[in-house]
Amino acid sequence: LLRRARLVEESRHGRNRVYRLNPGPLRVVDTWLDHYRSFWQGSLANLKSYVEAEYAKESSGPQQPKRKKRKT
Repeated sequence: LLRRARLVEESRHGRNRVYRLNPGPLRVVDTWLDHYRSFWQGSLANLKSYVEAEYAKESSGPQQPKRKKRKT
């Protein structure tokens, strides 16, 4: 499968087969993913900041008084 996808190169030495990584196709994928990688890193950083800020507001806000339970 890796050979058909041209991700590895095969060479034969007698009865042995030696495989080497072919990084070319992976570089193409990495280049294509670069745009998405930077988008998601920025988006996840913004989400982290938002969640931390909301958590800080909830943690430092005034505590709600506990209500007494009614006896029935």
